[in-house]
Amino acid sequence: MAKGRYPFRRTVEFLSSGKVVLKPSVKNVLLSYSHQDNSKGIRNFIFKDVPQLQYKNPDVQFVTSKSAAVSSPRIDVFFGKRERINIDVDDSKASEIFSMFQHIAGASESEMKEIVGKQSKYPARLNPSNFGRFGHCYCICEKPGQVGCPSRTALPDANKPKWWQVKGEKDSG
Repeated sequence: MAKGRYPFRRTVEFLSSGKVVLKPSVKNVLLSYSHQDNSKGIRNFIFKDVPQLQYKNPDVQFVTSKSAAVSSPRIDVFFGKRERINIDVDDSKASEIFSMFQHIAGASESEMKEIVGKQSKYPARLNPSNFGRFGHCYCICEKPGQVGCPSRTALPDANKPKWWQVKGEKDSG
């Protein structure tokens, strides 16, 4: 059983049920809000929708900024070529914010087909921390800077057994 506050938000079923895939040009999303009444919609959006957006768009950085100095809540969407769009979400509901965000930063049908076409048969090969049959390489010893497998190369002196750990041969004589 999952533990913590609102554990359903960490389940794969909940995270994968998100429907918005962002445009490939979206690099960063900044969500600025405060704990005033006019920020209630963006707080609900951050609570309910942002985990799904992060799961569906792992290459996009989502940053939340909670500050009392923020007079009106807003979402800043940063695109790759120094473009920036500011969405004012003052006194908006979470569903309204989601539809505005989807309209501005969401991928169109043609972009969706292009994104789905780029996905590889084995997505684990894209992650450099995965090894083995479906990873990008079979063993970590193939990476530069890592200690090689003992079957392929000799271990460094620090990793070899010490003299007292080796069973000695008795002198026969």
